This record gives sequence, structure tokens and C-alpha cells, in this order.
Amino acid sequence: MKDLLKAAILSFHPDFPEEDMNKGLTLFELKNFKAKEIISRSGDICNHLFFAQASISRCFYLDKDSTEQTLWMKPEQTFITDYKSFTEQTPSGFSLQFYEDTQAYCISRQDLLKLYQESKDWALFGVLLTEKLHVILIDVFVNLLANDATQNYRYIEYAFPRFIQVAPLKDIASMLQMSQVTLSRIRSGTQLKQ
Repeated sequence: MKDLLKAAILSFHPDFPEEDMNKGLTLFELKNFKAKEIISRSGDICNHLFFAQASISRCFYLDKDSTEQTLWMKPEQTFITDYKSFTEQTPSGFSLQFYEDTQAYCISRQDLLKLYQESKDWALFGVLLTEKLHVILIDVFVNLLANDATQNYRYIEYAFPRFIQVAPLKDIASMLQMSQVTLSRIRSGTQLKQ
């Protein structure tokens, strides 16, 4: 499992010195999580960055009718947190959960900031992680605006097939901002392009 975490860090910062990385990795705690377990709850401050071995993760909120609305999903072996709450240390408007049983590495904001202060390589990792997140958010935003509902679903089907296998369709429909009926029509091939 630690090799997966190292590989993920190296994907952002390939020249990370091994000794410096290994020193920082001691601050990551390995925890076990059950399927559907809430790892960060709306109303609480999200104090950890997570890296799950084997589960898709989801960020969601409750709308005015107390219905869960999925904001985003991330594949396994991805760094996740509620970045606004984590960065600003304010109560989160969202909850985070894993869909499947998994082990995940967690590091507190306090420990991550300590690494940033003590090591230019850990600080560079933090910058590169933030830059990548920004690019991904722009890509998602542009795709959602530029594509119709069918194209958005086909993109998820192509790029993230495990989302379709693991996540309930209501969560996928919510994330794509469409009704479950529309999603069912797209899946059956009866949705007309708008």
C-alpha cells in the first residue's frame, strides 16, 4: 500500500528525493474504512488529506429538500479532501465518503503544513497537487458546459467505468446534474440529443 502512495506522490513530483519522501511518509496514518462510511461530515472542519487504496470516493451535500446531491466522485488512488474546509479551516458544507471497504492513508493539515515548512520537496508536491486540482476543475467545468447530457455520461462511461460499476445511478445522475429518468434513457439509447 505504501508503494501506491509513493507512486502517486512521484506522479506529481518525479524528482522527489527518497530520503526526504520517506521521512514525510511517516506522518501518514493508514486507516481502515467501511463501505459508505462518512470520512468527513458536513458541518465539521475537514482536517485530513486522504488517499484510498481501493475505493471510489464521493463528495456530496444535502439540498433544501434534504436530498443528497453528488458534487464530485474521484477514482481510487487519488488524493481527496474538502479543499476549502481543509485550507481555510472552516466548517465544511459537504460530506466525503468511500463507496467500498478500503484502506486509506490520511495526513492532518497540521502535519502536512509541517512537511511544507521543513522540506522544499514536500512544499513543491503541495503546489503541484494544487495546480493539478485546478486544471481538473477547469476541465470538468468546461466539459459540463460544452457537452450535452449524453456526451457527459459517455465521458464518465469511457474515462471512469468503475464509477458506473460501483456508484448508485442516482449519484451519477446527480453529479451530472440530470434526472435519473434522463440517465436511464441515455443508458438505454433512447435519449434524444438536445
